[in-house]
Amino acid sequence: MPSTKTPAETLTDIVKRRPALRSILEAFAPIYEEQEKQTERLVPVMKEKGLSLPVINPSRFNLGVSLLTEKNLPHFGPLLSDVASGMAAVLRTLPQFNGHTDGFDALFRELSVDDEEKLINACTKNDPSIVQELAKSHNMPLPNLMFAVEMIVPVLFRALRRRSLKDSTPWDENNMWQQGYCPVCGSYPTIAWLDKPVVDERNTYLSEGGGRKHLHCGVCGANWRFLRLGCPFCSVSKSKQLEMFSEEKNPYGESVDFCSDCHCYYPTVDLRERTELPNLDAQALGMMHLDIIAREKELTPLRHSFWNTFSA
Repeated sequence: MPSTKTPAETLTDIVKRRPALRSILEAFAPIYEEQEKQTERLVPVMKEKGLSLPVINPSRFNLGVSLLTEKNLPHFGPLLSDVASGMAAVLRTLPQFNGHTDGFDALFRELSVDDEEKLINACTKNDPSIVQELAKSHNMPLPNLMFAVEMIVPVLFRALRRRSLKDSTPWDENNMWQQGYCPVCGSYPTIAWLDKPVVDERNTYLSEGGGRKHLHCGVCGANWRFLRLGCPFCSVSKSKQLEMFSEEKNPYGESVDFCSDCHCYYPTVDLRERTELPNLDAQALGMMHLDIIAREKELTPLRHSFWNTFSA
């Protein structure tokens, strides 16, 4: 789903209806905009350097193997430190980087191939422990390093995906990909969305009322279809397994889907009636008020991000 609104435009729309979130959303708007700018800048660079995604192998997809695995991750080399330098100016505006910017610059400037793999795996696997020693050796708080990783690594993955596929979703053909994690990078989604109804309501990816459910990867930006009533983490679908909650008045179609078995949750936005489509990464951040409610219900985010990690 190519969005028709930029991250800043999406966050501005959310601020208008949720002024209580103004300070945090306005603080992150420049960061999301810089991510988009850096991504577009890197697309032709990826082409020039011959970096691209592997060719889709349907048989591997049927086994649940994403395009990028630990065995075939591209070596981005200087591009990683280049993106880090490009993002540094906006990241330094955040209070948590006060006093830690020197270590931040040095870490990304002096990366070994092994360290690069650790940063990438920490992002795609959503596992801070992978870079714990790296943060310690550079005297950088682990949450700060993970936040930087969340902001920097996705730029490379999104540029690689766009260079190879633009906004196409070939894995949706013949329901080739049926997993709850990303067909490109293997990450769990940050948000789900419903698109406009189609004629064939017999499709297993639809339920009465129409509109396919899609999952969105916050790392590489890929979208893929998923069962309306299935849990991405459990990878199964059964009656009454998936539940949801939303605000009492919900004119913007924002809700949270959660699994009654594993207690994982993720935000969902209904785009069936929208003419202008939001930037999904910004949209996920703008639904953090629902994340707070989810954590009060002792639910666990399907993918931990800086905006949904609260003390329970």
